[in-house]
Amino acid sequence: MTVSNQSIASRLCPPYQGNKEALGWALDGVARIIGFIAPAVFLSTSIINIAKKEAGCTADEECQERIYGLKPSSFLTTYGTIVGLTSAVCLPILGAIMDHTKHRKLVGQVTAIIQLTCIFVQIFVNESNWFYLGVLVQIISGFIGWMHTVTVFAYLPELTNDENLLVSWTANFHMLQYLAMLLFLAYMLGLLYATGYSDDPVLSNRSAMISCFVITAPLFLITWTRLMKPRDALQQLPSSSSIWTIGFKQVYHTCQKLVTTKEYRAIMWFFLNVMVVEAAQTSIATICLTYMTNVLQMTSDENGIAIMILFIGAAIGTIVGEKLVKWTRINPIQSNQLSQIISAVNTSLAALILTGPGQQALAYVVAAIWGIGVGWKITIERFIVCQIIPKDQDAEFMGFYLFASQILVWLPTLVFTAMNEAGVSQRIGLLSLTLFFVAGVGFLCMMGSYEEAVTSATHETHEDDDNTRDAEDSSNADGQGEEKKDVPSEPEI
Repeated sequence: MTVSNQSIASRLCPPYQGNKEALGWALDGVARIIGFIAPAVFLSTSIINIAKKEAGCTADEECQERIYGLKPSSFLTTYGTIVGLTSAVCLPILGAIMDHTKHRKLVGQVTAIIQLTCIFVQIFVNESNWFYLGVLVQIISGFIGWMHTVTVFAYLPELTNDENLLVSWTANFHMLQYLAMLLFLAYMLGLLYATGYSDDPVLSNRSAMISCFVITAPLFLITWTRLMKPRDALQQLPSSSSIWTIGFKQVYHTCQKLVTTKEYRAIMWFFLNVMVVEAAQTSIATICLTYMTNVLQMTSDENGIAIMILFIGAAIGTIVGEKLVKWTRINPIQSNQLSQIISAVNTSLAALILTGPGQQALAYVVAAIWGIGVGWKITIERFIVCQIIPKDQDAEFMGFYLFASQILVWLPTLVFTAMNEAGVSQRIGLLSLTLFFVAGVGFLCMMGSYEEAVTSATHETHEDDDNTRDAEDSSNADGQGEEKKDVPSEPEI
């Protein structure tokens, strides 16, 4: 090959150093974020407005009538509760399928196809079928979307053995998702403005779902037919366990260890914080879309602007979370507390000052601060969990971290729905989110010193290493002639 040809080849070098699965992860991430944002903003707003109309209410009032046994303002939080509860219960089972079977790619393919089917069906939502094609199909779509996300994240740590490269790629994936989401929202806002569909719940949703399907279908298709590879089982399933129970046994074993082992006490309080605060922050989008649509009477394009500002705030929050620890004397636990205090205060102020129509600008400011809190908390939380868990048990505790982040996501929406159905003001329902943040700050206080938490993790790792060496020495002394059993290697990437 000549120098000229080499130069051309270098300029045409495929992305992610030719790693097809990394490219697939990036494309799937774009499809997932667009597949989330289109129904979350435009379908959700349409469902509330269509339900209010069918219940006999006008779009510019808080509707107290019921349709299908619920107030129109309870539909989003109800299906959020159902999806959250189902996901929490099924997470150990799905985790076992990822670890103990070779069906990972098959799960990714099937869930992608079901998601695309749901998106296509929701194009045809109108006043006569909104409950079945909108609400019920969205419950299925939400649960399947969660399954798909868990499946894709199982590929992430296996994309490369180079830790620095994986960190760089992960940051690139997140930035690509943020960019895709912002471009999609900007495109939709321009489309609704140009067509005048923003005040029509049926046409605004139809425009969003058609655009969503056209974008996500080729991305999912390319990812799961050409880029992602099958995986063998990472671990053999013990003969005494089944695929339906082993995940729950692992969760129980980890809980028992956290409660009974003194050295893990700080980790226990950390996971309790993750449970309650992740539940609150995950529920913010659903509850606030309900609040903005029903109380503030914001349209689809105005809700789209609010969500876009929230995500921009989250991007800023990731920078704040990273730089604050580097540039100040605040340790990571204190930084996490500060982010959650800001989120609690912002939620309380939102419930007090956002009282009715015409407050869009104020709602955008609140959304920006919520976003900063979310991005800040996620950044510093993931740094903490990497520092305080024993390095020889990171697989077990990182799996439990994922479980802790999902186990209570249904609770805030359930509380909001119950209060709303009981006739309690939605402002009080919004204010109830503050309790989760306050509880989370309390759990972080119980962790004690950050330095002691890190030291405990290091001590546990060294102690386990010493025990392992002693056991190996004893084994070598007792059985010099025994052959070592072959250990199955991890699947190649």
